[in-house]
Amino acid sequence: MSSSPDQAAAAPHRPSLFISYASEDRAAARTLRDALQAAGLDVWYDENELGGGDAWDQKIRRQIRDCEYFMPLISAATERRKEGYFRREWRLAAERTMDMADDVLFLIPATLDGTNEQGARVPDKFLSVQWLRLPGGQPTAALQQVVQRILAGDHHALPRAATPPPLRHTAAAPAQDPAPAAPLIPPFPHVPEKGGFLHGLKFLGEIVRWALLTAWLLFKRAPKVVRVILVIWFVFFLLSTRCSRNSDRDSDAPPVPAKPGAADGAKARQVIKEVADKLSHASDASDKDPTASQLAKFGNDLARGLAAGLKDADVAGKQLVAVPFALGVTNEADAKTLAAIFTPLYGRLALERSGETAVASEPLPAASDQALAALGHRLSAEYALAAWIDRTGEAPVLDVRLIKVQDNSVAWTSKYPFTGDNAAVIGDQIATAVLAAVPKE
Repeated sequence: MSSSPDQAAAAPHRPSLFISYASEDRAAARTLRDALQAAGLDVWYDENELGGGDAWDQKIRRQIRDCEYFMPLISAATERRKEGYFRREWRLAAERTMDMADDVLFLIPATLDGTNEQGARVPDKFLSVQWLRLPGGQPTAALQQVVQRILAGDHHALPRAATPPPLRHTAAAPAQDPAPAAPLIPPFPHVPEKGGFLHGLKFLGEIVRWALLTAWLLFKRAPKVVRVILVIWFVFFLLSTRCSRNSDRDSDAPPVPAKPGAADGAKARQVIKEVADKLSHASDASDKDPTASQLAKFGNDLARGLAAGLKDADVAGKQLVAVPFALGVTNEADAKTLAAIFTPLYGRLALERSGETAVASEPLPAASDQALAALGHRLSAEYALAAWIDRTGEAPVLDVRLIKVQDNSVAWTSKYPFTGDNAAVIGDQIATAVLAAVPKE
């Protein structure tokens, strides 16, 4: 009579390999998973980018801790993404190598396109091992060799391809004095020795050229936040000047009956001035280069200030009108999370559907499809987008609604866990779904 332990001992060991990828590369990851499983490996890979809480996170951490090999998939999609759960997986795998010998085969990075190792947005540990090139996740001869080594029990790291030495080591250049640094500003024009009208006119032109060149050089050397504020101030200055000229021209004309929205120009200029002053004060209070969160906060403040000064006439007739998720929310923590989701969402909508989207300036009177459809009718929009927090279940969720205004039907809807995590990822996913549901004009 045969025993089950003998049968288990006879079964061959299937080495485990964890595939980490961005959601945009899911199709390529599936192709690669099927090929590796057919070759005899036990492939661990998660289909969902957004997990179900702590239990899901602990499962991923345990798999990365227990797997025998880790394969991160690098592509143009991972290069574009500033954040994502796959970056946490990469960091966990890199930290695990700290307990391993340098010649142990554990990390097997693979690029799905022409992404170059040099300058790639990956942990430094990934750059110390050989990369595989798997276009579209298709298996190659190099991948088959790696699989054969794994199945044969060879645990030595892949040999790196020879790379040309840096240029600074090719030859020992003789010591030379460093080139003089470029001056901060160009020298002031020389005063002409000869008098006369033409010489004076030429000297005046040289002064104007010197002033413009100096201003440009100082602008290029200024911190990024200062340059952003200067550009915003210059644009607002041009808009304010144009509005002022139109107002002066209208004042010279005969008086006409007042029309609705006649004070919109003055109100918009006042809002522009207040927002510009806030940005200037924020810049003066910081003596360091801006972080991404600070610049995002500036942009958020700017959007809120402008939205508060606009009327329905300014956003009417757009294809898509969006109600800021945090508009009218009194809970500070909820408002912060909603703003973090809406900022990347509307950023993509405004870029990919330029001139076709607008932001509502007032919150919905009620969290319902009827109120959202009524807003769309009032603004003559084709689609209306809003979201609210649903706390009727065991855990709060973010209920996102896209209404087709013509027939008051739901064009698209989805619910997301409202935990405060992965806000940028959720905003990006909502933007992708909305862009797919709203036809491009």
